[in-house]
Order: sequence, then C-alpha cells, then structure tokens
Amino acid sequence: MAVQANAKLSFEGTLSKALVHKVSIDQVLLTDYQAQSDKGTLLYAQLPRSHGFYCEHIVDARRFDLVALIEICRQACFVVAHTQFGVPLEGNGYQFLFQELDASLLMERSAMFNQNRGGQPVQLVVKSTIEREWKKRSDVTYGLLWFYALETTDGVEIAHIRIRQTWLERSKWREIRQIMKRERDIAPDMAIPAAPRTELKPAEVARISPHNIVLHSLRLVDVGCYEAMARIDTRHPVLFDRATEHIYAMIQIEVSRQMALYAMARVFDVDAVELDVWKCKSTFATVGELQLPTRATANVRVDDRDRLSATVFVTITQQDRTISSFEVGVRCMT
Repeated sequence: MAVQANAKLSFEGTLSKALVHKVSIDQVLLTDYQAQSDKGTLLYAQLPRSHGFYCEHIVDARRFDLVALIEICRQACFVVAHTQFGVPLEGNGYQFLFQELDASLLMERSAMFNQNRGGQPVQLVVKSTIEREWKKRSDVTYGLLWFYALETTDGVEIAHIRIRQTWLERSKWREIRQIMKRERDIAPDMAIPAAPRTELKPAEVARISPHNIVLHSLRLVDVGCYEAMARIDTRHPVLFDRATEHIYAMIQIEVSRQMALYAMARVFDVDAVELDVWKCKSTFATVGELQLPTRATANVRVDDRDRLSATVFVTITQQDRTISSFEVGVRCMT
C-alpha cells in the first residue's frame, strides 16, 4: 500500500487523547484514521523515537518492539469501537476488557533500523478488519475481534495482531467488581502495597531503566522453569497513565515478556538484550487485583537450540487463581 493513495490521512499530529483512552498526550501513538467500510478502518501511527517505556533502545534498536505495536493496535480498538460501533465516548461510561491477543512479527530485522536511518521517526500504516462481532439480543454490539496488518509507509508488512475486547456499562462494571472483591477478601479500604525493590538488573530483562522492571524475587524452580513475583508500581507514568483499581492487560503482557526473556537467556546462556520477542499469544481469564500478591511462572520449551529459538509459557496467578496465560516466542536477534 502506498501512502500517497491515502492522501487524506496525515502523520502531522496525534488523535485526541480521550479517543484512545489516554490522559497524557505523549502516550498517544495514533495520528489519523479513516473508515474504509463497515468493518474496515485505515489508521496511521508513529513510533516514538524516545519513550519512557516503549522503544527503550533508541540508539541501537535492531527490530520493532512488538509490545509497542500491540499498544498501537489496542489504541486503534478504541477508535474503531467509538467511531464505527456506537460506543459512546462522552462521560467515560464504558469499561473495555482485554480478552485475547495473538501478535507476531513478520520479519527478523528491518531496514528501518539501519545506521543511515538512525533517529528518523518510524511511521506505520495500520489496516484494521473486524473478523467477528458479538451482539446482545437487543442487537447492540458488546465485543469485537480485530485483525490488524501493520505496514511501513512503503508497503512492507511487519506484523499481524489480533485482539478481542468486550465492553460494558461502567455502572454494571462497578457492581461486578464489588462482588469480585468480596469473594477475594479485599476490603474497600485495603491499601495497594508499594512496589518492592528488585534484585534484577535492567539488562537481565532487556531493559535500560530500572523503573521499567516489573519482576522481583525471581528464582529457578526446575530445569527450564522460573518463578517470580510481579512488581507493580502504580507511580509508573506509562503503565498507569490513568488511575485504575486493577492490573492492566498491558502490564501483564510486560510481565510475561520479561519472564520469557530472563528464562530464555538462562536456558541458552546468552544476554537477554540479544533476544527478540517475536510472538505473543495470550488469554486474560479474570481481573488481576492490585492489592494481592501476583505470581508469574515461566516454562521454556526449546524449539531450535542451534538457532536459539524457544517458546516460553507464562502463567500469572493470584490466590491460586489463573489471571492470564501467555505463549511467548523468543529468538536470538540477527
């Protein structure tokens, strides 16, 4: 797809922060959108050259950050739901629930990150297609399955991402949450614990800033099996762009990513910064509570030892209850 064929769309500014459910302008990654059909939408996005969380390796990056691409598509879900499927935006009256994710990079290395392009903004074209729609008996839509194809502006496809989300009235959501918290012995005045210190160094989970580490108390359980506690810091300006009373799906995705990189690096005896998360498939079973200890377990399945390729299965639990499960593809960067 050539950008010139869609001259009405622009990379000149960002969309409204309210439309993509953000509080801070610097967290908005989408720049424009246009409905192509009842179930098709074209969107433009720009990856940040420097960011407090996404695309953290701003100088020596060699590939796309899959989690940043997932965030682009997550924001696109809100745009499509509000502008094409009748979900009211005013009043913030609806709660969206991330149900499933299936994301994969289609290339190991991109010319976008060659030395002669260093520092230039990465502009992306995002093609959204609705693959399935869930409706109430009243014919009101309450859930969608999106398929996203992400391309560079010269038409090179870089990733495929599927996301399933549902939504409901916020008043109903509050009722459900009250019941959940009673069942989990979470009193209304139960404080959210402060994020503990971590023994991990940023490089052990392919990070630069220690503030972006979301694990602590990491230990070897068995051959190829590791366990850690999630380190949830509600002061983090990206992971908690807006106040919430539960653990966001994007935080859980990062927990799984760091668990997979740490475990893979130990199994193959390589540096985590040399590894690439190229696939992430996940299911979110229930709500993660900020007040409760959160455990993550990673099991490594070696797919190709010579090529340093593996699949890491990560499970996140609270009170012996599975919150979410992940299948993370990791490989050595070329």
